[in-house]
Amino acid sequence: MPAVYPIVWTPPAVTGWYENLQRRDVAVWERFLRAHGSLFDAVAYNVAVGGLLPEAQEPDDIGALGWKYSTALKIDALAREQGLTWAIEVKAQASVSAIGAAIAYPLMLAREEPDLPIAGGAIVCGHLPPDFAWLAEQLRVRVWVV
Repeated sequence: MPAVYPIVWTPPAVTGWYENLQRRDVAVWERFLRAHGSLFDAVAYNVAVGGLLPEAQEPDDIGALGWKYSTALKIDALAREQGLTWAIEVKAQASVSAIGAAIAYPLMLAREEPDLPIAGGAIVCGHLPPDFAWLAEQLRVRVWVV
């Protein structure tokens, strides 16, 4: 089953509005766009994957989709680079949960959108604790510190 709602690709531009991105992470994301936005031809926000449909509901029922969205994983951003898509978790400070998201999101995305070429998972953060660079490298998670 595809992502809960269709993926909406937009130019990688600083707009001040990035659907569902937490307020404390917006400044980090905007620094990233200013520093690295030219690497990407498009970005998408708040991509919901997984989630549960209520029993006895049709998948195209608006209420059922709302329920599925509320139980789904929300990928902060997708970024398309040379035809490959990065599933990105944005955090002011990288954490174990950010690494977990960067591992889980591309797997879920590949399952839900099998025709979308996936590069992998990534973290965009303002600070990376000392051991996290090594951990991310071991897990093949791309990290941008901005």
